Amino acid sequence: MRVTAKLPKTLAERLQQGGHPHRIPASWADYVDLLSASGDLPVEYDVENIIYMGIASDNHEAIVANIIICLGNILGDVPDMFIRGSNRHVYIPDFQKDYAPDVHVIQGAPEVFELRKGLTANTNPWLVVEVLSPSTYVRDMQEKLPFYKKIPSLRHIIYVERDRPLVTVMNRVGDSAVWETIDLDRPEDAFPIAGQSVYLKEVYKKVTFEAPEGKAKKPRNKKSGDL
Repeated sequence: MRVTAKLPKTLAERLQQGGHPHRIPASWADYVDLLSASGDLPVEYDVENIIYMGIASDNHEAIVANIIICLGNILGDVPDMFIRGSNRHVYIPDFQKDYAPDVHVIQGAPEVFELRKGLTANTNPWLVVEVLSPSTYVRDMQEKLPFYKKIPSLRHIIYVERDRPLVTVMNRVGDSAVWETIDLDRPEDAFPIAGQSVYLKEVYKKVTFEAPEGKAKKPRNKKSGDL
């Protein structure tokens, strides 16, 4: 092993490092050993580093729940579509990267990679969703995004801002390496998934944003359509 720092193996040890994502240089073998010792910690593997993810905020989890509900309403009865949360990882074989998107969808039969005995990750996502926060923005947008785009099966990448109403949707053009990007920031804005619309007012339902300093907090659900 060539680990340069002690690997936390319990949630208590992880919390001693603080709430933000934390990375430790480590080999793939170290990562697999960690998964075997403690499979319940939120971790990823990228560029010869184990990345311990932060503890999710209430807004983060509310948005994730809303997205799963929206996708379930659209894809729940489609036989070959499968919705998964962050406990189900996405592995990118060509680059030895193991990611835990907040939500992903598989179309067709899941293709899997064995991380360790009894634990597999999907390799053929059709759609991934990441909820962005200040502490994860650089990792999600600059480190993970270029490699998400290299997954042949992936057709849609959705980034959702946690602290303001902004959704960035990236759609692959055909089977090419070209992606079209749109930004949406109004409650009535919507993006299509499998021919149906997902509205921002549903993505941000019951989410309260912190007001800028010196301004009053925006009331929650004062009227229909408010964020």
